Amino acid sequence: MFWLKTKIIEGGGSLRRLSKEARGYERVLILSSRSMKRHGFLKEAEDYVREAGAEVFSIAGLPAEPSVEVIEEFLPKVKDFEPDLLVALGGGSVIDTTKALKVFYDAPGLNFEEIAFIDRFSKPKPVPKLRTKLIAIPSTSGAGSEVSAASVLKKGDVKYNIVTPEIAPDVAILDPRLPKTMPREVARNSGLDVLVHGIEAYTTKVASDFSDAMAMRAIKTVFGFLEKSLEGDGEARERMHYASTMAGIAFLNARLGLCHAMSHKAAWIGPHGLLNAILLPYVMEFNATKSDYARRRYDEIARELSLRDWRELIDAVRGLNERTGVPRLSELVDEETFMAKLDEMAEKAYRDGLVAFNPVEPKPDEIRELYLRAYRGE
Repeated sequence: MFWLKTKIIEGGGSLRRLSKEARGYERVLILSSRSMKRHGFLKEAEDYVREAGAEVFSIAGLPAEPSVEVIEEFLPKVKDFEPDLLVALGGGSVIDTTKALKVFYDAPGLNFEEIAFIDRFSKPKPVPKLRTKLIAIPSTSGAGSEVSAASVLKKGDVKYNIVTPEIAPDVAILDPRLPKTMPREVARNSGLDVLVHGIEAYTTKVASDFSDAMAMRAIKTVFGFLEKSLEGDGEARERMHYASTMAGIAFLNARLGLCHAMSHKAAWIGPHGLLNAILLPYVMEFNATKSDYARRRYDEIARELSLRDWRELIDAVRGLNERTGVPRLSELVDEETFMAKLDEMAEKAYRDGLVAFNPVEPKPDEIRELYLRAYRGE
């Protein structure tokens, strides 16, 4: 099955469509990043909501990493305002936070442990029907959260998923003016995340012709436009913004794999997109050497990029990392700290739900070895 709940509105200045989308609602809560307030987009959004005749209340400055603690902190403010429309204005973290707030606002009897995918060997309680409409307006180009049915939240040092169609946004507004404000490092990390989403979605066990089309377009866009976007090219930045959503549609349907499982469990080390970029070549090599299916799928991507085979594709991924200045894992964390947490990370990654969709079923010691190889840069 291929599905998409979200209506997508795109193009320069499309933020103004918020006025139309907010019509008929009484109380609109906007959750925003600090950068969207600083660059004036929060005020613009508030003005459009008022133009629609609704009362607006904004919470700006959400933390960079959504967590269970953040939800507990902001939930009382949401309940006090009683919104009938939620707007997430910011990066994937803001959108994921808003999705989780929607769950616990609309279904106050639930708790995180009941509904989150803690590991693939336990079954979470289903999320009931939720009532509050959600509009997502991404300011970064990587997470794909504006179309996905997942909210990734940190609990302690590890990221877990709430997954339900109930939290897929009803509307996504893709205004390319917003991502043009991204610092270079954020644009790089989020852009490389798009590549990982595309490659993993293309090679899962449940990929389809329909998800493949979105994944492949996203992959080709990254190789064609990421570096230009980092140099300040406006058209390239716009194309990357749309590619992010395409990759989100791909993994909404085809899911993700081992690379994401490993980066989620190493979330304490650094930014998600950056960890994904570092780990991807090692996971691809592992999959390709153990699975005919994975090799064939990587070969298909390679041919679309005018490369010979999966080996050249892995080289191209490594080359892109190098040209965009991706550091080694050893530059992000010292060896003693890394080694102390290695076994725990490997075991938790093995139990992560996304491993079930990876083309190869890894053993915990194989995951441990992949972490080690990435750390040593082998």
